[in-house]
Amino acid sequence: MSFTEEFTQALRNQRVLMKHRPDRLRIRLLIYFIWFVFFGLFFATIHGLQNGRLGSGFWWAKELPGHLLVSACVTVCFFFVFRGFERFAPQRWLDAIVRWRDWRAGFFYSMLSIFCSAVGVVIGLAAVDRVWLTQGWNKALSQPGFWGEFLGISAVISVIVGLRYRARWKQEALQARITEAQLRLLQGQIEPHFLFNTLANVQSLIDFDPDRAKLMLERFTDYLRASLGQLRGDSTTLAQEFALLEAYLGLMQLRMGERLRVSLSLPAELAGFELPPLLLQPLVENAIHHGLEPKIGGGEITVSARREGQQLCIDVGDDGQGLDAPKRRGGNGLALDNIRARLTARWGPAAMLELLPREGGGTRSHIKIPLPLLKP
Repeated sequence: MSFTEEFTQALRNQRVLMKHRPDRLRIRLLIYFIWFVFFGLFFATIHGLQNGRLGSGFWWAKELPGHLLVSACVTVCFFFVFRGFERFAPQRWLDAIVRWRDWRAGFFYSMLSIFCSAVGVVIGLAAVDRVWLTQGWNKALSQPGFWGEFLGISAVISVIVGLRYRARWKQEALQARITEAQLRLLQGQIEPHFLFNTLANVQSLIDFDPDRAKLMLERFTDYLRASLGQLRGDSTTLAQEFALLEAYLGLMQLRMGERLRVSLSLPAELAGFELPPLLLQPLVENAIHHGLEPKIGGGEITVSARREGQQLCIDVGDDGQGLDAPKRRGGNGLALDNIRARLTARWGPAAMLELLPREGGGTRSHIKIPLPLLKP
């Protein structure tokens, strides 16, 4: 990753509350340094224009360094307050704030920013008074006009921040719709191949094993009923997703016979949890195609959901060839990227998909989704 890409990603991460920052410390310090210099120069210039001393010797010697010192105190206050909140607040609070898409987010960030600015200004003026011995900070803080100007500037900044967040939410919503459309397109490309293969298998079984052909048609009907219902909506439930997987894996068991063993586990309290449709089937398809089908003896597919604290954890595991085995075809990365994009679009960076080696051999696809509304 280039420096520009790393810096841009760090800027995006600054808008999200997270306990463990993935960005390098030097990049984060550079961002805070840019803020400190920008706001110091901005307010020093405004103040110089108001009193007519912009560019004078007094402005360079006293006003510019003073504003930079106040800006540094405000920046440090922002760093410690926001970072302290991230580190010590419960994870469910952070997840809930990240998911806010209404006035609550603007109110929270505005109030916390005004608090940081007020504390930073008070500390900064005290520091200026101590360095230059002006002894005017008490006088400045006691003037209603000073705080009126401060609140006015804070209100303008809050409105700008609110409009920025609203524009970002609209962009995220648009990106989510684009991602869903891409998934539908991808699913539309995959489904005909799967349908034709299944019908060809039924046709080949009719002559020498009609009972098995009938069973395959029944399971194929169950699969179509489950999948078509999901494709019509923007959300499904875990119970419906597991029903689709059961129908799909039933078809695969008829094709692979005893080479495919299946284990599904869904606690009743998680059955109604809503998630994007067809989120898990691509993971199961990859597990079968890349992990189990190449093995002579086949193997087992396990799909389980559980709650860990304030997170929903979903695992799709197989005891197949593992991550280091050569892939049989391309396209695996596209499906995984699509799932990650859909998770991020709905739940933000707190949701994730990882491919991990399975204990005992094979591969484990691990999904984490925040559950801020569930109480421990």
